[in-house]
Amino acid sequence: MPKVLLTREQIATRVAEMGQAITRDFAGQSVMLIGVLKGACLFLSDLARQIELDATFDFIAV
Repeated sequence: MPKVLLTREQIATRVAEMGQAITRDFAGQSVMLIGVLKGACLFLSDLARQIELDATFDFIAV
């Protein structure tokens, strides 16, 4: 079995912290989140839920 580097709770805590920081740093602005396809979809949607601002997101393929 592969070694677990970060628990689900650790990841959720950090994503929440990032969302709070984005909310604080960009207060009063609209935010656009851009993710790279083939991996960012779930992370970006979790992050977007933590941001308390108007946010849109899009994806790019590489």
